[in-house]
Amino acid sequence: MFDETINKKWKTDFFKIFATNQNNPQELENADKLKIEHFPPVIAQYYPENTKKEELDKLCKGKLTLTKSKLLDNYNDKIIQTNYEKIIKSQLNNLMQQQIAKLEQEDPNFLKDEEKEIINKSNFPFIKLMTLVYTKDTDDMTPEDQKQWKEYMNQFITQQIVFSIVNAYFTMKLYQDNIYSTTFQTPYNNQQTWEKYTDNQTGFNVVYDFKEITENTVRQLKKLFPVLYVNQQPKREDFDYTIYNSHCASLLKINSNYTQYDNEWNYITNHKYTETEYRMLDNLLEPVYNTTMNSSKIQEILKNNYLETDNDELNYNYKHLIQDVSSILDSEELHNIIEDKLQEVYNITENNLELTFMKPEAIYLGINFPQDKLETYKQIAQENDVAIFQIKEKEGTYFKALI
Repeated sequence: MFDETINKKWKTDFFKIFATNQNNPQELENADKLKIEHFPPVIAQYYPENTKKEELDKLCKGKLTLTKSKLLDNYNDKIIQTNYEKIIKSQLNNLMQQQIAKLEQEDPNFLKDEEKEIINKSNFPFIKLMTLVYTKDTDDMTPEDQKQWKEYMNQFITQQIVFSIVNAYFTMKLYQDNIYSTTFQTPYNNQQTWEKYTDNQTGFNVVYDFKEITENTVRQLKKLFPVLYVNQQPKREDFDYTIYNSHCASLLKINSNYTQYDNEWNYITNHKYTETEYRMLDNLLEPVYNTTMNSSKIQEILKNNYLETDNDELNYNYKHLIQDVSSILDSEELHNIIEDKLQEVYNITENNLELTFMKPEAIYLGINFPQDKLETYKQIAQENDVAIFQIKEKEGTYFKALI
């Protein structure tokens, strides 16, 4: 899938680590080392010659404008998977502790030490607690009472897991909606790069220096990631590993004309809701949750029985439940129902985000940059104490000339 003549091995290695080890600090540190080792000393962004002077002034002041990643052409969230099993186990573990505390309040001797150990060592402690309680509580019950108890337990577990999955689904949707990004190119002084990213070299680029290690360059480097090139949009099954990191949806670029000179880096950041936005979120998201939970398909699932008996031991098939719920959440049928309401939630935040990045090292005007705009650009750069040059060509070699 990745053409290794263009995508060097360190990039594919980085992508795999970054995609699969979101919660493994040691592995992520190894990924950072790969990135830092190969990060270029200088990066740049190209702009068309009709860029407004107000925008140039912001750039010279160190401002950067990012766009919601999902609105960009190469964004592909279909390769991202949500680890529902891990999420629900973590969330329901807290509920389990509450249940144990309640049981011990009613009867301090209800759970023996060895039973607590069995619960804690189980694959899913919350479900183990529930099935263990069922076994202890139903010894003296009639078959009819046991049936009712089992139905109640199945319903209780199912409700808790379904709610956790739905909550995780929309949490991920909101997280992905608030990922913003922009792309930098290197090298900034190469003929092929100028020809590819500007219209007949009439535009300009803004160059940022990373040669000196400062607190700010280190902070910004953490948000810069290498772009990998693909001939067509990949699918989940094209990878021999599972991608959990949502940032990876922005790191694959369809480019059938890539060359050895293509070396793009994506700057990615997450917006955190303000207090005002949180209040809006509470009001707008509630109808989305209610509509989802009350949909006919989810209601059907809540009535299903996921309890199974294996070797006389009662188990709950939570993996089957996860598959059932996630397939509904990803279905076109549900999306048609909640799409308008969900879009209102997305509209809480703007499509573009302006932030403070770093002051440019210099502005470089293309060979064919319009002469009637040259003095205006020069004045803006000088007012902001930013060097400005124009690219010149002599005998096929590009060089910079001070304006």
